[in-house]
Amino acid sequence: MQCSNLEQGTHHSPVDLLMSNPFVPDSKPTALSTMAPPFRAPLILMVDDTPANLGIVVEHFEDHGFRVAVAQDGEEGIQRAEFIHPDLILLDVMMPGIDGFETCRRLKASDKTRDIPVIFMTALTETHDKLIGFAAGGVDYVTKPFQIEEVLARVNTHLALCAARKSLAEQNDLLQQEITMRQKAETALQHANDVLEERVASRTAELAQTNASLRAEITERKLAEGRIHYMAHHDALTGLPNRLLLEDRLNQALAQARRHQNEMVALLFIDLDYFKTINDSLGHQIGDRLLQHVALRLQQCLREGDSVARLGGDEFVISLPALADSSDAALVATKVLEALDLPFAVEGHELHVSSSVGISLYPEDGTDVQTLMRAADAAMYHAKQKGRGNYQFFTSALNEAAQRRLSVANQLRQALAQNEFAVYYQPQVDMESGKIFSAEALLRLNLPGSAPISCGEFISIAEETGLILPIGEWVLRQACAQLKRWRDEGHPNMRIAVNLSARQFFQPGLADVVGNVLNELGLPAGALELEITESVLMQPSQDNMAILQQLSGMGVQLSIDDFGTGYSSLAYLQHFPIHALKIDRSFVTRIGKNGHDAAIVTAIISMAHNLRLKVIAEGVDNVEQAAFLKAHGCLAAQGFHYSRPVPAPAFTELLEGMALSPLGSSIPADYNAGKRLDGGAAQSVD
Repeated sequence: MQCSNLEQGTHHSPVDLLMSNPFVPDSKPTALSTMAPPFRAPLILMVDDTPANLGIVVEHFEDHGFRVAVAQDGEEGIQRAEFIHPDLILLDVMMPGIDGFETCRRLKASDKTRDIPVIFMTALTETHDKLIGFAAGGVDYVTKPFQIEEVLARVNTHLALCAARKSLAEQNDLLQQEITMRQKAETALQHANDVLEERVASRTAELAQTNASLRAEITERKLAEGRIHYMAHHDALTGLPNRLLLEDRLNQALAQARRHQNEMVALLFIDLDYFKTINDSLGHQIGDRLLQHVALRLQQCLREGDSVARLGGDEFVISLPALADSSDAALVATKVLEALDLPFAVEGHELHVSSSVGISLYPEDGTDVQTLMRAADAAMYHAKQKGRGNYQFFTSALNEAAQRRLSVANQLRQALAQNEFAVYYQPQVDMESGKIFSAEALLRLNLPGSAPISCGEFISIAEETGLILPIGEWVLRQACAQLKRWRDEGHPNMRIAVNLSARQFFQPGLADVVGNVLNELGLPAGALELEITESVLMQPSQDNMAILQQLSGMGVQLSIDDFGTGYSSLAYLQHFPIHALKIDRSFVTRIGKNGHDAAIVTAIISMAHNLRLKVIAEGVDNVEQAAFLKAHGCLAAQGFHYSRPVPAPAFTELLEGMALSPLGSSIPADYNAGKRLDGGAAQSVD
């Protein structure tokens, strides 16, 4: 590396440097300077489009005896470097015009500036960006925001390296001159031979020491490059290959399978079930340790030649090359499910997680890595829909379902932006008096030119995409605003029930959102009932207990929706501040048809009474069901026997009349009409 001469320059402020010449010329020669070469301070060229950065660096570097020149873009930096030939260049990456990487490449392509060391100073922190910087010719890489002392240390180090190389070259020249002189004067200066040999030996020792230092530096640089390469291709938490290395290995496996036409390649996409619950309840430290344990178990499931990678979060991928049959992939998937089904001991906690596995095959499901990844991902979601804790192979139908999910998600975003949602209301009736005491708010989607679409068609997709959060708050506000109108119109005891998904329940600040809505509308908290699912109670923690206690402490009523279909422990009903149970429609609709379901219904009613909980039956569609429920002590119900879900105007008519016809026959036909997103007829779901 060529090093420029050093000279002492005059100090100037950062503003002077930015508004005037690229650097300040040296003072005029003095009598002393004519007798000996003056000392020249190192000249640093800084290329950065941010004046604030330039000002900070110029000020600190001048305070430490450097001369500093500046440029505010790549083109200007190249021109000034060729003109002033600085000792070192500090180069920003993200600039208008050509970026820092291209600027460095051009500097290294020029004979005038090739040997000037370049240090990148940038906010880019990705390993990939650093590798690009070193490939462009940079000698070092400083990440913003930086400590100026670190920058000074790195600059001094590279200037010292530059000076050492020049000194070494000069010493070599001197040595050659001495050898030549010794050869010419060997006869005349034989008596000085011993002295000369001693000097040569001394010089040789110095060179050996310098070379040893250089070799050590080169070795350290190679080790650093090795560490950077490892970090770029492996997951920092588990040490498993990351997506980049996985894709490389998959491409090799696919290339081999193409050469051996009878071979298959399988891709297993693995997602942990309910991992978020563990993270939220026990903290990310426990979650990270669990992921490390999962990685170890997955590695034990592999055959020779297989590979497992972590994509991020709780997602893992296993590649199985050189398969003879798809059953081999099923065997590995079964081993994975069994391994992850065993309990994990993590820092004093016994944790239970299951997994859902999606499988795609080459060449049936795709011939490239990305297609196989998408197929395995779709199969994994299908496994979750099948109840989790199982594996599923990809099919063309899953691809169609994935496309449909994407289409529905786009429709939901558009509907939210264009106000195409509506709230329908289904009455909840006191079966003794026949009067409506509450309404359940149910979401409908009103697409142009289509009948209202039930939320059962899109609610799962809304939860997957996170759209359930803004949609859910919108429903809460609409329902409470309508309740306020009914109360003002002469129904002061009317109440409203609003469904709350698990994702809404765990969103930060839920109690504040509910409280703000009630305060804005002037509604008492007791007029609002929030319906939660049993999944909220599956893994009780301090967090969900605190949320329930907050809501209950406000006076909000809490009920468990679709009770009897989940997995919660009945013991927790005594500890959670729950006010009511809603018997799931799947049990109610089979009253009179299935003795087991009737027994389950009576057991739920009895248990609710013993726990002093209210109980309401969903899906009451005929007189026989209503009579059975009433005879066994369930005195509140909703269903088509009383009315279908209807818009607010029709519900107002029901309130005014307080006379409900079975199966909603008194409701206009257009209120009960509905279609699915795929164009089929609406089902009798909420």
